[in-house]
Amino acid sequence: MRILVTGSKGLLGKEVCAEIKRKKHKIIEYDFADGKNILDTKNLEKEMKNAKEIIHLAGIINTKDPNLHKINVEGTKSVIKAAKKAKIKKIVFMSTTGVYGFTNGKVDEKTKINPENEYEKSKAEGEKLIKESDLKFCIIRSAMILGANEYWKKMFKMIKEKLPLPMKGENKFQIIYSKELARAVVIVLEKGKKGETYLVAGKEKPTLNEFCEMIQEEMKVKKGMTHIPKWIALAVGKIIRSKLLTSENIRHLSKERDYDTSKIQELGWKQKTTLRKAIKEILKQIK
Repeated sequence: MRILVTGSKGLLGKEVCAEIKRKKHKIIEYDFADGKNILDTKNLEKEMKNAKEIIHLAGIINTKDPNLHKINVEGTKSVIKAAKKAKIKKIVFMSTTGVYGFTNGKVDEKTKINPENEYEKSKAEGEKLIKESDLKFCIIRSAMILGANEYWKKMFKMIKEKLPLPMKGENKFQIIYSKELARAVVIVLEKGKKGETYLVAGKEKPTLNEFCEMIQEEMKVKKGMTHIPKWIALAVGKIIRSKLLTSENIRHLSKERDYDTSKIQELGWKQKTTLRKAIKEILKQIK
Protein backbone atom coordinates (compact mmCIF):
# COMPACT_ATOMS: atom_id res chain seq x y z
CA MET A 1 0.00 0.00 0.00
CA ARG A 2 1.00 3.62 -0.61
CA ILE A 3 -0.82 5.66 2.02
CA LEU A 4 -1.14 9.43 2.47
CA VAL A 5 -1.83 10.49 6.06
CA THR A 6 -3.15 13.98 6.79
CA GLY A 7 -2.38 15.29 10.28
CA SER A 8 0.65 13.01 10.39
CA LYS A 9 2.45 15.01 13.10
CA GLY A 10 -0.44 15.00 15.61
CA LEU A 11 -0.89 12.82 18.69
CA LEU A 12 -2.66 10.12 16.68
CA GLY A 13 -0.93 10.82 13.37
CA LYS A 14 2.52 9.96 14.72
CA GLU A 15 1.25 6.63 16.03
CA VAL A 16 -0.58 5.83 12.79
CA CYS A 17 2.57 6.54 10.77
CA ALA A 18 4.59 4.30 13.09
CA GLU A 19 2.04 1.50 12.65
CA ILE A 20 2.05 1.88 8.86
CA LYS A 21 5.84 1.65 8.82
CA ARG A 22 5.74 -1.37 11.10
CA LYS A 23 3.50 -3.09 8.58
CA LYS A 24 5.97 -2.24 5.79
CA HIS A 25 3.56 -0.03 3.85
CA LYS A 26 4.82 3.07 2.04
CA ILE A 27 3.75 6.36 3.61
CA ILE A 28 3.34 9.97 2.53
CA GLU A 29 3.10 12.35 5.47
CA TYR A 30 0.98 15.47 5.09
CA ASP A 31 0.88 17.96 7.96
CA PHE A 32 0.59 21.71 8.49
CA ALA A 33 3.72 21.51 10.67
CA ASP A 34 5.63 20.67 7.48
CA GLY A 35 4.03 23.50 5.53
CA LYS A 36 1.42 21.23 3.93
CA ASN A 37 -2.04 22.75 4.22
CA ILE A 38 -5.09 20.57 3.47
CA LEU A 39 -6.82 23.68 2.08
CA ASP A 40 -4.23 23.70 -0.71
CA THR A 41 -6.03 21.36 -3.09
CA LYS A 42 -3.38 21.63 -5.82
CA ASN A 43 -0.62 20.54 -3.45
CA LEU A 44 -2.83 17.72 -2.15
CA GLU A 45 -3.39 16.52 -5.71
CA LYS A 46 0.36 16.59 -6.32
CA GLU A 47 1.07 14.54 -3.18
CA MET A 48 -1.77 12.10 -3.86
CA LYS A 49 -0.40 11.16 -7.28
CA ASN A 50 1.92 8.77 -5.46
CA ALA A 51 -0.72 7.38 -3.09
CA LYS A 52 -3.41 4.72 -3.39
CA GLU A 53 -5.16 5.18 -0.03
CA ILE A 54 -5.77 8.08 2.38
CA ILE A 55 -6.10 8.26 6.15
CA HIS A 56 -7.63 11.66 6.88
CA LEU A 57 -6.81 12.64 10.47
CA ALA A 58 -6.17 16.38 10.16
CA GLY A 59 -8.52 18.54 12.17
CA ILE A 60 -8.98 21.07 14.96
CA ILE A 61 -10.53 20.05 18.30
CA ASN A 62 -10.59 23.40 20.12
CA THR A 63 -14.14 24.75 19.82
CA LYS A 64 -12.85 28.32 20.29
CA ASP A 65 -10.43 28.13 17.35
CA PRO A 66 -11.71 30.43 14.56
CA ASN A 67 -10.28 28.05 11.94
CA LEU A 68 -12.20 25.00 13.20
CA HIS A 69 -14.89 24.96 10.50
CA LYS A 70 -12.44 25.92 7.77
CA ILE A 71 -10.07 23.02 8.52
CA ASN A 72 -12.57 20.37 9.62
CA VAL A 73 -15.17 20.98 6.90
CA GLU A 74 -13.59 22.93 4.05
CA GLY A 75 -10.39 20.95 4.54
CA THR A 76 -12.32 17.69 4.18
CA LYS A 77 -13.90 19.03 0.97
CA SER A 78 -10.40 19.77 -0.31
CA VAL A 79 -9.20 16.25 0.55
CA ILE A 80 -12.23 14.72 -1.21
CA LYS A 81 -11.72 16.83 -4.33
CA ALA A 82 -8.05 15.90 -4.57
CA ALA A 83 -8.79 12.24 -3.85
CA LYS A 84 -11.27 12.05 -6.70
CA LYS A 85 -8.82 13.59 -9.15
CA ALA A 86 -6.06 11.24 -7.98
CA LYS A 87 -8.45 8.26 -8.24
CA ILE A 88 -7.73 7.18 -4.68
CA LYS A 89 -8.87 3.62 -3.98
CA LYS A 90 -9.97 4.14 -0.36
CA ILE A 91 -10.21 6.83 2.30
CA VAL A 92 -10.50 6.36 6.07
CA PHE A 93 -12.05 9.39 7.77
CA MET A 94 -11.39 10.01 11.46
CA SER A 95 -14.53 11.17 13.22
CA THR A 96 -15.43 11.09 16.91
CA THR A 97 -17.94 9.61 19.34
CA GLY A 98 -18.63 13.28 20.06
CA VAL A 99 -21.10 13.25 17.14
CA TYR A 100 -23.50 11.37 19.47
CA GLY A 101 -23.62 14.39 21.76
CA PHE A 102 -24.37 13.90 25.48
CA THR A 103 -25.50 10.27 25.76
CA ASN A 104 -27.07 7.95 28.32
CA GLY A 105 -26.55 4.20 28.22
CA LYS A 106 -24.59 2.09 25.75
CA VAL A 107 -23.74 3.52 22.32
CA ASP A 108 -22.95 1.74 19.05
CA GLU A 109 -22.69 2.63 15.36
CA LYS A 110 -26.49 2.63 14.98
CA THR A 111 -27.08 5.14 17.79
CA LYS A 112 -28.59 8.36 16.43
CA ILE A 113 -26.09 11.22 16.26
CA ASN A 114 -26.84 14.48 18.05
CA PRO A 115 -23.80 16.80 17.81
CA GLU A 116 -23.98 19.78 20.13
CA ASN A 117 -20.80 21.87 20.05
CA GLU A 118 -18.98 23.27 17.01
CA TYR A 119 -16.35 20.51 16.95
CA GLU A 120 -18.97 17.75 17.05
CA LYS A 121 -21.03 19.47 14.35
CA SER A 122 -17.97 19.88 12.11
CA LYS A 123 -17.19 16.17 12.39
CA ALA A 124 -20.79 15.22 11.66
CA GLU A 125 -20.64 17.46 8.60
CA GLY A 126 -17.35 15.82 7.59
CA GLU A 127 -18.98 12.40 7.81
CA LYS A 128 -21.81 13.61 5.57
CA LEU A 129 -19.35 14.93 2.99
CA ILE A 130 -17.47 11.63 2.92
CA LYS A 131 -20.68 9.62 2.54
CA GLU A 132 -21.80 11.78 -0.37
CA SER A 133 -18.40 11.76 -2.10
CA ASP A 134 -18.74 8.60 -4.24
CA LEU A 135 -15.35 7.52 -2.88
CA LYS A 136 -14.77 4.11 -1.33
CA PHE A 137 -14.64 5.04 2.35
CA CYS A 138 -14.74 3.93 5.97
CA ILE A 139 -15.48 6.17 8.96
CA ILE A 140 -13.99 5.71 12.43
CA ARG A 141 -15.73 7.24 15.45
CA SER A 142 -13.06 7.36 18.10
CA ALA A 143 -13.57 7.66 21.84
CA MET A 144 -11.59 10.34 23.70
CA ILE A 145 -7.91 9.77 22.91
CA LEU A 146 -5.43 9.20 25.74
CA GLY A 147 -1.81 10.02 24.96
CA ALA A 148 1.34 11.96 25.84
CA ASN A 149 0.33 15.50 24.90
CA GLU A 150 0.00 18.80 26.76
CA TYR A 151 -3.68 18.26 27.61
CA TRP A 152 -3.01 14.99 29.43
CA LYS A 153 0.18 16.32 30.99
CA LYS A 154 -1.89 19.06 32.65
CA MET A 155 -4.67 16.62 33.59
CA PHE A 156 -2.21 14.20 35.23
CA LYS A 157 -0.69 17.11 37.18
CA MET A 158 -4.12 18.20 38.46
CA ILE A 159 -4.95 14.63 39.47
CA LYS A 160 -1.62 14.24 41.26
CA GLU A 161 -2.22 17.47 43.17
CA LYS A 162 -5.71 16.22 44.05
CA LEU A 163 -7.50 19.24 42.67
CA PRO A 164 -11.25 18.61 43.10
CA LEU A 165 -13.33 17.39 40.17
CA PRO A 166 -16.14 19.76 39.08
CA MET A 167 -18.53 16.81 38.73
CA LYS A 168 -19.45 13.66 40.69
CA GLY A 169 -17.08 11.52 38.63
CA GLU A 170 -19.46 8.56 38.57
CA ASN A 171 -19.82 8.55 34.77
CA LYS A 172 -18.27 5.69 32.80
CA PHE A 173 -15.02 6.89 31.25
CA GLN A 174 -14.26 4.53 28.35
CA ILE A 175 -11.46 6.12 26.33
CA ILE A 176 -8.78 4.86 23.90
CA TYR A 177 -4.96 4.87 24.04
CA SER A 178 -3.46 6.54 20.96
CA LYS A 179 -1.35 3.48 20.09
CA GLU A 180 -4.37 1.19 20.24
CA LEU A 181 -6.41 3.57 18.09
CA ALA A 182 -3.59 3.69 15.54
CA ARG A 183 -3.70 -0.09 15.21
CA ALA A 184 -7.46 0.07 14.67
CA VAL A 185 -7.08 2.75 11.98
CA VAL A 186 -4.70 0.61 9.93
CA ILE A 187 -6.91 -2.46 10.35
CA VAL A 188 -9.91 -0.48 9.06
CA LEU A 189 -7.82 0.67 6.09
CA GLU A 190 -6.83 -2.92 5.32
CA LYS A 191 -10.06 -4.76 6.12
CA GLY A 192 -12.87 -2.25 6.65
CA LYS A 193 -15.92 -2.78 4.47
CA LYS A 194 -16.92 -0.10 1.99
CA GLY A 195 -19.25 2.52 3.42
CA GLU A 196 -19.09 1.21 7.00
CA THR A 197 -18.63 3.14 10.26
CA TYR A 198 -16.57 1.67 13.09
CA LEU A 199 -16.69 2.80 16.72
CA VAL A 200 -13.33 2.41 18.48
CA ALA A 201 -12.82 2.56 22.25
CA GLY A 202 -10.78 0.78 24.90
CA LYS A 203 -11.90 -2.38 26.64
CA GLU A 204 -11.96 -1.01 30.20
CA LYS A 205 -14.91 1.05 31.46
CA PRO A 206 -13.83 2.67 34.74
CA THR A 207 -15.73 5.59 36.21
CA LEU A 208 -13.98 8.94 35.96
CA ASN A 209 -13.17 8.67 39.69
CA GLU A 210 -11.64 5.20 39.20
CA PHE A 211 -9.61 6.43 36.23
CA CYS A 212 -8.20 9.32 38.30
CA GLU A 213 -7.36 6.98 41.17
CA MET A 214 -5.55 4.64 38.77
CA ILE A 215 -3.36 7.57 37.72
CA GLN A 216 -2.72 8.48 41.37
CA GLU A 217 -1.64 4.90 42.11
CA GLU A 218 0.84 4.98 39.24
CA MET A 219 2.14 8.37 40.41
CA LYS A 220 2.64 6.93 43.92
CA VAL A 221 0.29 9.36 45.65
CA LYS A 222 -2.53 8.53 48.03
CA LYS A 223 -5.61 7.88 45.94
CA GLY A 224 -8.95 9.60 46.35
CA MET A 225 -10.78 12.42 44.62
CA THR A 226 -12.80 15.29 46.06
CA HIS A 227 -15.55 17.15 44.23
CA ILE A 228 -16.89 20.70 43.96
CA PRO A 229 -19.93 22.26 42.22
CA LYS A 230 -19.45 23.23 38.59
CA TRP A 231 -20.10 26.93 39.24
CA ILE A 232 -17.23 27.13 41.70
CA ALA A 233 -14.89 25.40 39.26
CA LEU A 234 -15.87 27.84 36.50
CA ALA A 235 -15.25 30.82 38.78
CA VAL A 236 -11.81 29.48 39.76
CA GLY A 237 -11.04 28.71 36.12
CA LYS A 238 -11.70 32.33 35.14
CA ILE A 239 -9.51 33.64 37.93
CA ILE A 240 -6.53 31.40 37.15
CA ARG A 241 -7.29 31.34 33.40
CA SER A 242 -7.24 27.56 33.24
CA LYS A 243 -8.22 25.90 29.94
CA LEU A 244 -9.10 22.76 31.91
CA LEU A 245 -11.68 24.53 34.09
CA THR A 246 -13.92 25.74 31.28
CA SER A 247 -17.56 24.91 30.68
CA GLU A 248 -16.64 22.96 27.53
CA ASN A 249 -13.94 20.84 29.17
CA ILE A 250 -16.13 20.13 32.21
CA ARG A 251 -18.89 19.00 29.82
CA HIS A 252 -16.32 16.87 27.99
CA LEU A 253 -15.18 15.09 31.16
CA SER A 254 -18.75 14.67 32.47
CA LYS A 255 -19.94 12.62 29.48
CA GLU A 256 -21.16 9.06 29.96
CA ARG A 257 -18.79 7.00 27.81
CA ASP A 258 -20.16 3.49 27.34
CA TYR A 259 -19.38 2.09 23.90
CA ASP A 260 -20.03 -1.19 22.10
CA THR A 261 -16.88 -2.11 20.14
CA SER A 262 -17.99 -5.48 18.80
CA LYS A 263 -17.98 -4.28 15.18
CA ILE A 264 -14.31 -3.23 15.13
CA GLN A 265 -13.41 -6.44 16.95
CA GLU A 266 -15.02 -8.42 14.13
CA LEU A 267 -12.31 -6.99 11.83
CA GLY A 268 -9.66 -8.52 14.07
CA TRP A 269 -8.82 -5.57 16.33
CA LYS A 270 -8.18 -6.54 19.91
CA GLN A 271 -6.75 -4.29 22.60
CA LYS A 272 -3.17 -5.20 23.47
CA THR A 273 -2.22 -2.50 25.96
CA THR A 274 -4.23 -2.28 29.19
CA LEU A 275 -5.35 1.13 30.41
CA ARG A 276 -3.01 0.89 33.38
CA LYS A 277 -0.04 0.06 31.16
CA ALA A 278 -0.96 2.95 28.87
CA ILE A 279 -0.91 5.30 31.86
CA LYS A 280 2.52 3.98 32.84
CA GLU A 281 3.87 4.56 29.31
CA ILE A 282 2.47 8.09 29.17
CA LEU A 283 3.94 8.99 32.57
CA LYS A 284 7.40 8.05 31.29
CA GLN A 285 6.97 10.36 28.30
CA ILE A 286 5.59 13.44 30.05
CA LYS A 287 8.05 13.66 32.94
